[in-house]
Amino acid sequence: MVVVFAVTGVAAEYERLRAEGAAITAPLRTEPWCERSFELTDPNGIVVRLTEWVPPSDA
Repeated sequence: MVVVFAVTGVAAEYERLRAEGAAITAPLRTEPWCERSFELTDPNGIVVRLTEWVPPSDA
């Protein structure tokens, strides 16, 4: 199961959760389709993805 939350400031959330020792299972990345996200996995194995929509780099 994957739960996705759309957020603003995903880079700041990534740094905050990493500093707290969260189990980050996919690092922060920017996809070609203008999505920036990372994933955590909770103790029950549920994947939580935090995603932010970003403007294209050529805009």
